[in-house]
Amino acid sequence: MTEGAAILVRPMLPWLAAAVLLSAVGAGVAASAGAPIWVIGVIGLAAWLPLLAMAVLATGRAAGGWMALFLVLALTQSGHVGEHVVQIFQLRVLGLTGEHAHGVFGALDIEWVHFAWNSWVLLAVAILLIRFRNNPWLWLTALLAGWHLFEHLVLITTYLTTGVEGTPGLLARGGLLGGGLGIARPELHLVYNLAETLPLLIGLGWEWRRRSLHGPSGEQQLMAAELHG
Repeated sequence: MTEGAAILVRPMLPWLAAAVLLSAVGAGVAASAGAPIWVIGVIGLAAWLPLLAMAVLATGRAAGGWMALFLVLALTQSGHVGEHVVQIFQLRVLGLTGEHAHGVFGALDIEWVHFAWNSWVLLAVAILLIRFRNNPWLWLTALLAGWHLFEHLVLITTYLTTGVEGTPGLLARGGLLGGGLGIARPELHLVYNLAETLPLLIGLGWEWRRRSLHGPSGEQQLMAAELHG
């Protein structure tokens, strides 16, 4: 952990412990009461929202609004990956059929939401590249997120022209490019999300390290170098 990140994290450790406890207890009580999975998810997530808001605000104060946006993107995309992991667990471990395996927030597992989400990711990365143009990990994220969005453009186009959801797209099993890669759509899109989230998180850490090395007094010089170098 870089010095800059550590300065932000240490004051939040008590809040982190409280979030873990409240999330576990709340979700456990809801599950024991037989609540729907989305209710359990909302209760478990609600305990984390104050902590996440504090982290974003603290990042904005310490490193500026650009880094706060970077953190928001990293947090939301990581949560999206978690939703895909839950879906794979439902399919491959619990043995649920596709119509019953939609992650925690199943009502959002529709083509329009997937297309909108991936549009947000690529747009946010593009905006961040205005400021962090020297971050190689962010460029890699943009490349992978661009391909992922293209897949969803094909999927939403297929849905609009046929009315059928859940089609394989380009590279899932049975896809338009040579019959795909022999991997089902849920696994493929989990791979897509992992592939773009990993460099995104590394890129966020890379920026924190650069700021730690330059120190607070070097922030303006660093910004000038990134914008003009």
